[in-house]
Amino acid sequence: MRFLKTEAIVLKSNLISEKDKIATLFTRDYGKLQAVAKGARRSKSRFVNAVRPFIVANYVIFEGQNYYYIDQWELVKNFENIEKDLKKFALASYISETISRVLEEKQKNTKLYFFTKHSLEAVESLNVETSIFLFSYTLKLISLLGYMPVLDSCAICGKKENLSYFSSSCGGAVCKDCNETCKDAKFLNKKVLKFLLYLLKAKYEKLERISVPGVIKEEADKIITEYVRTHLEMDFKSKDFAMKLSD
Repeated sequence: MRFLKTEAIVLKSNLISEKDKIATLFTRDYGKLQAVAKGARRSKSRFVNAVRPFIVANYVIFEGQNYYYIDQWELVKNFENIEKDLKKFALASYISETISRVLEEKQKNTKLYFFTKHSLEAVESLNVETSIFLFSYTLKLISLLGYMPVLDSCAICGKKENLSYFSSSCGGAVCKDCNETCKDAKFLNKKVLKFLLYLLKAKYEKLERISVPGVIKEEADKIITEYVRTHLEMDFKSKDFAMKLSD
């Protein structure tokens, strides 16, 4: 029997029987795994808190015939503010869903693991407007996955002037001389482009200080949503819930 020792984030957990729960773990060393916590539904079980969503813990797990099973666990970090604040919970749920869906089973990705952990810590400790955090997180995530949008120059010719259009299929901002090259190119407000670039580059801590008009956020949302659909071919249900709670 092979035992695995690793730190992991609980992305989600579900009931698997009257007594047990199964958790989707994003492990630091082995990628995404499905692990059963035996007896986790019992109030006196040592695993009752082992698979609470979003916690970070050290686990010892072993592989059974159909699933991995948790043998031991030790809490590293829980997120009390996320548990009691609905807006923070909605953002954490969005993080969980996106990571769970972009990761294949047993696909190790250390950079993505620490990015996920850092993003949850930021949700826990910072007070950033919900939509602004969601936009920034999404741009950072899709960039980490290899689809960083070009926002400081033309995605076609590389020029930095007259960036008046955006094309998801061409990979970002497009100048007025190249826009006809991209069939999906749409007019891009300069203020929206500046906002998108800031969201991509700025640390989460800096997002607490900014205030953006609703019309700019609406346009940014459309661009980011279309960009994600083009490159990941995904929509995320938890996004709608988080956006409804946005300030």
